[in-house]
Parts: sequence; structure tokens; C-alpha cells
Amino acid sequence: MDERRLENLAVSLGTPSYVFDTDVLKARAAWVAESLRPAGICFAIKANPFLVGALDAHVDRYEVCSPGEFHICVQNGLDMDKIVLSGVNKEYEDVRYAMEQGVVHYTAESKSQVSLVDRCAAELGKQVEILLRVTSGNQFGMSEADVTELIRKRAEFPGLQITGLQYFSGTQKKAVKKIAAELAYMEGLIQRLEEEEGFTTRVLEFGPGLGVPYFTKDDPEEDRKLLAEFAELFWEKRPYEIIFEMGRFLTASCGYYVTRIVDQKKNDAVNVCIVDGGIHHVNYYGQNMAMKTPVLSFFPQHPLEQKEEEWTVYGSLCTVADVLLKKLSLPDARVGDYLVFHNIGAYSVTEGIYLFLSRRMPKIWLYSEAEGARLQRDGLETWTWNTWREE
Repeated sequence: MDERRLENLAVSLGTPSYVFDTDVLKARAAWVAESLRPAGICFAIKANPFLVGALDAHVDRYEVCSPGEFHICVQNGLDMDKIVLSGVNKEYEDVRYAMEQGVVHYTAESKSQVSLVDRCAAELGKQVEILLRVTSGNQFGMSEADVTELIRKRAEFPGLQITGLQYFSGTQKKAVKKIAAELAYMEGLIQRLEEEEGFTTRVLEFGPGLGVPYFTKDDPEEDRKLLAEFAELFWEKRPYEIIFEMGRFLTASCGYYVTRIVDQKKNDAVNVCIVDGGIHHVNYYGQNMAMKTPVLSFFPQHPLEQKEEEWTVYGSLCTVADVLLKKLSLPDARVGDYLVFHNIGAYSVTEGIYLFLSRRMPKIWLYSEAEGARLQRDGLETWTWNTWREE
């Protein structure tokens, strides 16, 4: 989006607001899919549930990790065959409801989850597909020993087809060498399971965790270079289907966060700038208390007169932690001017501490050149959720 159009949106849509450019999103999703073909793409909707509809024609599956996320899919009429029900905390009522709605793809984070999904399938007279998640050393997934045991006992779960494995170890990886080592580990496990247990893997769902450039010191082309290098790992055809699970890498670049300067002062030697947003709305991976400066635009609403000065930009929360930018050079910044944070299409829209201080939540807009800006959610008052009521 060019700067003139971005400024027009900043001024007209109200602050604070998120704006997600679906033209940028769709172009990026098409580029990723083409680069990794014939592998499939699974969108982790936790990255940004407001983009589910815009991505529907560009992804093969959706990773759904909570009952709330699943209700979003139902409400939007998504194809149940594209949904993979995942997550560490699966409840009986939620698994059964998903299965009743037609979900056929599941992941298992533990042996008990395998039994739970099998129980629901038996009660409904169905057979569904399940992937066994392999741990990378944290709370997610299972050990190789547990995975092997389940595969040995697979005949004991008549409601399930164990179709393969799932693996994801983390995000914002900037070195393909690390991702290649993880893929080699999974391919070694697949081979051992076939040789020792007679189990043929049909599907590997793999989260590469590709990094994206967020900050001014990052190479703006590093994500494109990273994807090109990553794609070279897959020039050889595998005997199983590979599905790449992605969230941040698909959505980060399509998002903007718009906030407005509401107060200024000089505290000792520091120029202080207060905006109507804050850290409850802006959360970049690796931001580290504003020690790094993200890509942003500044839109003054007056003729520039004074020289450029350095500002420390704070949000509207009553905590010293609410610092967005340090030593930001701005030309003649004044109350009423706008700051727009770029590359904020992933996670910030749902990840922030929104209920702290009971401030209004941001508006959320989708934008495309053909349709303009469409309001998806108005600014919500949160004080009604934080209110004490006398019995």
C-alpha cells in the first residue's frame, strides 16, 4: 500500500485501528503456495482469525487450536474437510461437536487425546484421520516412545486412521540450516517407523517457522530469500504428502496498526510522546521493550516547521513497560499526528493484554483496492467485562 493511501486510511478510519490489506495477503499466499508446490499449506488461524475468509481460496487446511477458533470456522461456513483440530487441551464436548460438524482431520498431543478422538468416532459411528505430534522438547507433542507405542497399538483404535506425523518447534527462524536439520530428523523417524513397525507415513504436517523481517535493521528481502532457500530442500519428491503449517509467514506483511499522538512533554532530557494505543495492541516477536524499531510511517497533520527531534513513544497504559519506541527521530511531531506500524498482520490483533486498564479495543478493518475499507469489528469497550458488581 502506498503512503498516500495509508495516510488517508489512518486519518479516516479512527484510532487505534488495525488495517489488514487482503490484496497483499492473497498475493503473498499465492507466492508461498507456488514456491512450495506440490506441498500443501495449512494456515494456523491463531495468527489472525480475521483473515480466514480472505485466505480460503489460497490454503489447503486450517489449524484450529481451541473451541473458539472452531466456532469462528463454523460461523464463516468453512469447509469442514479443510479443518485440522489441534491443540493441547481437547475436551470431550468440543471434539464430539467438531466431529458432528464433519471434521475428519485431527492431531494428537498425547496418548489420552488419541483415546478421546477414537471414543468420539466410535460413538458417532465414524472413522477419522489423525496425526501424531512429535515433541521438540516442550509441552507440545509426544516422545518418540509414545508415538511408537501408539503406532504398535493402532489396531486398538478402530475409529482412527493414523495417517502420519506432525512437528513444529518454534517461530522466527532465520537459518534454513536449522529447519533442514529438523526435517531430516522427522524423515529419519518416518523411515524407522516403516522399517521397525511396518508403518507407512502418508502425511507429514511440518511447521518450518520461517522468519519475517520486522525491524528497520532487518533486510526487507530476507523472507523472500529464506523461502527460496527453503524451497530448494524439496526438489526431490517424497513418498508422502507434505503440508506446511504457517501463520506468521503468511500474514505478517499485510497488517498495519494506526495510532495517534495525544500528548507530548519533556521529562528531564527525554522528549515524551503519548499515543492512544500501546503495548496491549503492538507486539512484535523479538521487540524487547522497544530496543528494536519496527518499520513505520509518520503522517504529520500540519505544515512542518521545526527541526527533527528524538522521541520516546509511550502508550496509554499506566505501566512503565508501555514503551513502543525509543529514540525515534520525527520531524516536528505534534499532537494529532499519526504513527502507522507496518508488518503487524500476525498475532498482535489477539495477543495483546487487551483488558489491562479497561481501555477500548481497536477497530479492525479489512482493505482491498476493489472494495475499500470494510469494518470487521468496531472499537469495543472493555470496562463492562472488568466491572465488579455488588451481590
